[in-house]
Amino acid sequence: MFSRLLVGLDGSPGAEAALTAAIDLARRFKSTIVLAAITDVRLLEAPRLEASTPLWGEGMAALAPDPGLALAIEERGRRLVDAAAERVRAAGLAAEAARAVGFVDEELLALAGEAEAIVVGRRGELRGEPGTLGAVTAHIVRKSPKPVLVAGERPSPCERPVVAYDGGESSSNALALAARYADALQIRLDVIHVSEDSPAGAELLAKASAFLSSRNVAYTTHLLAGDVVAAVADFVEHGGADLLVAGARGFRRRPWGLGSRAERLLRATTVPVIIVR
Repeated sequence: MFSRLLVGLDGSPGAEAALTAAIDLARRFKSTIVLAAITDVRLLEAPRLEASTPLWGEGMAALAPDPGLALAIEERGRRLVDAAAERVRAAGLAAEAARAVGFVDEELLALAGEAEAIVVGRRGELRGEPGTLGAVTAHIVRKSPKPVLVAGERPSPCERPVVAYDGGESSSNALALAARYADALQIRLDVIHVSEDSPAGAELLAKASAFLSSRNVAYTTHLLAGDVVAAVADFVEHGGADLLVAGARGFRRRPWGLGSRAERLLRATTVPVIIVR
């Protein structure tokens, strides 16, 4: 179900976690892994921008881009891709290289056109701190039309998946993807719904049950109460789950963008999370 996975490389621990997650997933589905090293255009433009700002003197001429810097960045990207490709091939999988210059998130989204999913780390920057979400990852989660697998804080076999279901469109898409995943690996799927209205919650879970039963997927449903993010995170962290699948939008069709449920779920959990539009 994941024939091609796109992974962004930048040398950070988050990118290393993403590559590990991609290899683990690709082993199950014999996927090709596309290894993308993007040169952030801001690194190339920084000397020119700094020289033209009033901070450095009114009217000072802009510096030309440093060709040595560009070559160094290009060489670093090549080394990152070569090292990652060696790991991928050592796992018995096919690897492809992709290079681009631009804004990292935009270039990754453009490269994802032929991939089934994008795999990223929680923090794609070297200075990221635990419990934070990198700006590139947040933008990709908000904008990607493809599923986004955000790697966990530690390697995970992804054999005990949980899907957070609220009956909305993207939540239903998440349920469908989780069902395909569970069916392909012949594993059980846990479906959770958080609601203070027990009858309405039971009705939604019955809808999910009907869908999964029609696809012969083994499953268990769980009706939880309380704050949505806190309840989902508690179930995942203390219930033995090692993969969370969730929709990119809440049931009212609002994007789960930066600062809302998607980011809060990623902050509150340590397992891999697949966000589905």
